[in-house]
Amino acid sequence: MSTVGAYTYENLVSTANAAPVGTPAFNSSLVPLLKNWRAPLSEFNAEILGNALSMVDLEKTGVAYVQITVDALNLALTAEQMDTAFVAVLRISREAELGQLEAYPDGMWRLAQALESVGRTALGHVRVCEALVELVGRMNLQMIATRDHTKPRGKQTVRPDQLAANASRGVRLTHLHIECLKQCLLAQRRDLYVRVMQNVIQVRLDAFGHLLVQPRARAFMEYHLYAGMVCVGLDELEWASRMWLLVFALPAKHTSAIQVAAYKRLMLLKLVMDGKKLQLPTFFANLHTRVLDNNALSYTALADMFASKSMGAASIKLHDMQGQFERDDNWALAALVVRTMPRHFIKRVGSAYASISVAQLASITEFGVHPLASRASDPHAALVLYIQEMNDASVVVVQGPGVLARDAVVNFSDTRATMGPVTDGTAHIETEQQWAELIENKVQQVDELHQYLTKLDRHLALSKEYISAHRG
Repeated sequence: MSTVGAYTYENLVSTANAAPVGTPAFNSSLVPLLKNWRAPLSEFNAEILGNALSMVDLEKTGVAYVQITVDALNLALTAEQMDTAFVAVLRISREAELGQLEAYPDGMWRLAQALESVGRTALGHVRVCEALVELVGRMNLQMIATRDHTKPRGKQTVRPDQLAANASRGVRLTHLHIECLKQCLLAQRRDLYVRVMQNVIQVRLDAFGHLLVQPRARAFMEYHLYAGMVCVGLDELEWASRMWLLVFALPAKHTSAIQVAAYKRLMLLKLVMDGKKLQLPTFFANLHTRVLDNNALSYTALADMFASKSMGAASIKLHDMQGQFERDDNWALAALVVRTMPRHFIKRVGSAYASISVAQLASITEFGVHPLASRASDPHAALVLYIQEMNDASVVVVQGPGVLARDAVVNFSDTRATMGPVTDGTAHIETEQQWAELIENKVQQVDELHQYLTKLDRHLALSKEYISAHRG
């Protein structure tokens, strides 16, 4: 067997057998060997690699098995060699124990890197993603199933350092989770999107941020950026918004490129969902927000154009930004913005009109500039069809027999009048008397607040601290 000094597979396996996970020898003997590891082979040799893998007990020395698998993936050049190496990957995904993988997180990082390279070859992103979904899903189940019996009972607060090493705190993020999302996006298959959504995205991450990755902040942001993209692929827009907002949840001194990418996507997603400009959470520093705006000037300008009643300027801007959408990998979201844009402008007209003809609505919103109108022989008929497909109870088209599409009537209704009680217990205000009572109550509250502040100011003026501070 080819050797390079102490870096032989026999030495790796014997060291792993003599230094099981959890023993002092593991950190003193096996970890240093793995950190400085160099593959003893210069080219793929199925016999040597197969013998090395057969010497390893995956349940007891899985760390060594992962490293040999990484070597096999990195050395494989032909499709046959990759298939041979991938057999070991499938075995890891089905049999590897969580404790073995977590004991040496760098092993998972190396495996993720090797799988990323293999995904770009003839093996393909689909097969790599399928293996990763199985592996990550199995890891998640083991993480969630782990229980900690040392927690204090009752309402006593528990700090992260008080928890046992195997405490159930949710899923610990690894490089394999991130690579699984990346391979899923590259595979572009809806069935894989569904599996990744169920097994990777819709699981609870560790509440204490115990991530098995370095650097932690970058990995956290990458994970949520890619997760949001998968959610958009499944039309889970609320989930996507939640994922992308978490990109901004970590405190940081500088604004990262990942945050800029997420900001652009969130800007487009906000336009898709309600046609309004994005407002980041208040906990995000204003300084970083200004940096984001400066790096997304075109997106900000586009969002500002959605505030008007006509979509003409926004349509032109969307057309002019096609090249930028391609460069930013946001062309799919941009197409979704184009598709949903008329909905928001139509509903905005409804805030000023109770009823209007289709021809008038098309003129006010400038529906004629939209691709749906330009492709149709009758733009007004296209607008009628679009409103019907909106399936919105607050916007209804009435078109009698023999009536031209342009002469049909669009009725707008205030859906709030038919809403049930809202969460704070208030109801919709319909009469002038109710408005008068509300205003009177507000005036009374303001008067009470004024009296309270007057008393407080008088108290401060008489206090010793105030007098000593203002003694001339």
